[in-house]
Amino acid sequence: IHDPDLVAEACDETRFRKEINPPLSIVRDFAGDGLFTARPDEPVWGHAHRILMPAFSQRSMKAYYPQMLEVAEQLVESWAGRPGQDLPVADDMTRLTLDTISLTGFGYRFDSFDSPELHPFLTAMGGALTEAMLRNQQLPVVTKLKRKQEVGYRADIELMRELVDDVIRRRRAEGGAATKDLLGLMLEASDPQTGARLSDENIRNQVLTFLIAGHETTSGLLSFALYNLLRDPHTLALAYDEVDRLLPGDEPPSYETVMKLDVISRILEETLRSWSPIPAISVNAIEDTTLGGEYAVPAGTPVVILLPSLHRNPKAWERPDEFDIDRWLPENKHHHHPAAYKPFGNGERACIGRQFALTEARLALAMVLRRFAVSDPAVYKMKIKQTLTLKPDGFTVRVRERRPHERAAVLEQPVEVAEQQDIAVTGVALTIAYGSNLGTCADIAERLAERAGRAGFATTLTTLDELDPPSDGLLLVVASSYNGKAPDNAQRFDALAELPDLSGVRLALLGCGNTQWPTYQDFPRRAFAKLTAAGAVPLIERGEADADGDFDGDVSAWTAKLWAATAEEYSASAADAGPRYQMEVLSEAEVRPSVVSARAFPLTVVSNEELTGDPAGLWDFSLEAPRPGVRSIVARLPEGVTYSAGDHVAAFAKNDPELVEWALRCLRVPREQVVRLRTSGATHLPVDTPVTAGLLLTEFAELQEVATRSDLEALAAHTSCPWTRGQLDALTTDYADEILAKRVSPLALLDRFPAIELPLPVFLEMAGPIRPRYYSVSSSPLADPGLVRITVGLVEGPAWSGSGEYRGMCSAYLAGLAPGETFYGYIRVPAPPFRLPEDPATPVVLVGPGTGFAPLRGFLEERALTGATGRAEVFPGCRHPKHDWLYRAEVEDWAAADGVHVSMAYSAVPGHPYRFVQDAVAARADEVWELLEAGAHVYVCGDGLRMAPAVRRALLAIHRDKTGADGAGWLAALEEQGRYQQDVFA
Repeated sequence: IHDPDLVAEACDETRFRKEINPPLSIVRDFAGDGLFTARPDEPVWGHAHRILMPAFSQRSMKAYYPQMLEVAEQLVESWAGRPGQDLPVADDMTRLTLDTISLTGFGYRFDSFDSPELHPFLTAMGGALTEAMLRNQQLPVVTKLKRKQEVGYRADIELMRELVDDVIRRRRAEGGAATKDLLGLMLEASDPQTGARLSDENIRNQVLTFLIAGHETTSGLLSFALYNLLRDPHTLALAYDEVDRLLPGDEPPSYETVMKLDVISRILEETLRSWSPIPAISVNAIEDTTLGGEYAVPAGTPVVILLPSLHRNPKAWERPDEFDIDRWLPENKHHHHPAAYKPFGNGERACIGRQFALTEARLALAMVLRRFAVSDPAVYKMKIKQTLTLKPDGFTVRVRERRPHERAAVLEQPVEVAEQQDIAVTGVALTIAYGSNLGTCADIAERLAERAGRAGFATTLTTLDELDPPSDGLLLVVASSYNGKAPDNAQRFDALAELPDLSGVRLALLGCGNTQWPTYQDFPRRAFAKLTAAGAVPLIERGEADADGDFDGDVSAWTAKLWAATAEEYSASAADAGPRYQMEVLSEAEVRPSVVSARAFPLTVVSNEELTGDPAGLWDFSLEAPRPGVRSIVARLPEGVTYSAGDHVAAFAKNDPELVEWALRCLRVPREQVVRLRTSGATHLPVDTPVTAGLLLTEFAELQEVATRSDLEALAAHTSCPWTRGQLDALTTDYADEILAKRVSPLALLDRFPAIELPLPVFLEMAGPIRPRYYSVSSSPLADPGLVRITVGLVEGPAWSGSGEYRGMCSAYLAGLAPGETFYGYIRVPAPPFRLPEDPATPVVLVGPGTGFAPLRGFLEERALTGATGRAEVFPGCRHPKHDWLYRAEVEDWAAADGVHVSMAYSAVPGHPYRFVQDAVAARADEVWELLEAGAHVYVCGDGLRMAPAVRRALLAIHRDKTGADGAGWLAALEEQGRYQQDVFA
């Protein structure tokens, strides 16, 4: 089919879905169950898709850009070295795109431009794809008779697999996951929904898939684009003019500038319409149905959508055979038939790498046009070559360096810099809610929260799913959309039928997305409509940021409008704006310290006991280090405070004295220096109160938080040393790897760069308030309603930043408290509540190694005190029973009761049946399944990064063994029913 109305029906994913029909089923010979060729009934597609999604976010494109630029420069230099020669466009664009995906995605260099011959991998890939297409066109019996072709086909496949296996081996030898590219994610990450990891075989299939799909279509797109430009002098002139205007000189273009190339972008879109590299996509009917009300399509029947015919269908396109980039002007795109343009496929199975492909193509085409005058003296006539995709066969061009008089004169335009709006408010409530799958919207929301906090707003940052709708103040929403759906952390919000009255709330919403997706802005529009329908009044118009264009510019423009409107609506007079804190030094005689904690109540320590024993001589510490220490702390609650087993204690700590001394040295402030802070807005700090610098840093400031980009800018502004500023600029550029990944704090940077002279008030703006740390309650109030027990694991070790030792702030503080001393905290009920079944006859499965056993101790204590009759399978774990079996005596007492079975895992005891709790769960599969069939509730507590996903996989394996079916839906149903609960930490 190619009628756009029929295509719209076929793209309805409730009626049709992608099956793996020929030729893709043949391509599975070498791509296996990769994203492109996985069947819909193979769960690995969902696992890989969710794992790899972050690798194709807008911020990932910025991270890949230096490698994209490097390979594009290699193409340009290769062409510069061959003036007057016929350049094989498709071959060189294939070199470009293969080298780009291999370098950015897998850290592998083909160095294709170093040789006139194609790399053996490319030759093998071309041979395998050609053979796959031939097999698609011949009877299976004919294929079997062609034994020579079969030998060559298998040899090509083996060559490709050997290279990919070598890439994976090298990465594992280098440490595997340290690099957060496609391969690093596949080796280390687990599916955020199911916890599943990718097998080595599937990783190989995914790498092959990306090497094939990641270069084939883009090389075809670039080849067709040059063909089109050489036949449309007017559009070619527009492209040269834009490149000369935005990329003058020969400096490497920045990512932000390349994303502003509008003419180049429209050339690529119109090329994808007029010469789609993908010849067709196919879907299969899920059930018996009809198309267009007259064409019967039985269930399972494939429907093939012919893209070249669809993209030139006169029903959808005026002058369909003309090359007209103005079709893609924003005012014209809105009139396109929604189903008439499908160059990247459709729906959930559409190409995951479209943003990568278009960024790469935009850069390469701009670099070629900036450097060369391109010509086609042979007057090439289009001849299509088809492997898996379409390319112009035998198309060559010639290039020469552009001469100065051929370049457009660029007039220096004054750069408009958005004035930073001064805002100073006092106590205005501001809620920032975001919906984000890949982190981009979360980043924007965090930057907004940081700025709002500095301005004096009473700021709350939350996901849309966790949003408690405000009754007044300002609500900022930043959200994206994936395939028309809400992000994972905004789906409950999206499902709400209505919201409470928001008539007292002012609203500003920014929608992020990519105009390449037909569902661009779908969810942000729905969210805006829902919020305004509930009475929220827009402060500014809904904003849109397009990752296919100048995304950062869109965000900056919307943010400037936001702060300007906010200043007008909420700000105090301009005379009140300026530095948030002022400081005066006081004499010792004027000291009157005041410490207030309004959020929390005092808890008095009754006992503080060490739970671990001496590990010396128990096992080889080079295999696994001993646990630093675990404290069991019992505290008395104030009168009237209650809790339930499964709740948390939120504890406020004080900074370690050694850490405070380090901070004072870095800031060059004496501990006993007495200051009085003043501020024009709301703050967590004690203002208008004499307080020592030591007390201020001990009780009110987070000293180990990771430095933000804004912090780096502030540090650079407080040094006169050019070398130091250069170092800080470099760290800003490599922020993700050098600051975020290593958890480098502002103090560590002050220690590293002594030429920074940072005033204490500026540091206080960076530091932020001390946040509570959450500890699972390890007791039942039935034992004593006035006492609560928490289990505190100490966190100690070398700092990732390289600056000395790291000690967990709260765990170290609580561990040092003696009976009779007080700390501040409050009782927190998890969302959703973490509770035992109401019926004590309900069986339970309790999984909690290490400190993950903390809430389970409370559950077991409560079951013992209530006389629960439901059976219990309990799976604790530790390194060694003589070292860190937490609450061992009590566990052994509870295990002696009828219906309670405890299976301990020991990770450092050779020969023990279970090293990890998931091993014990698997070994007790029959008993666990029996309890699950009897309605058991499952509780998993502890490490959410590795343990919880591993336990999840063990339960899915039990379900698969017992039923023969995939268990993802079964486990999801348990979660929905509240029968599978987790209390996990990262």
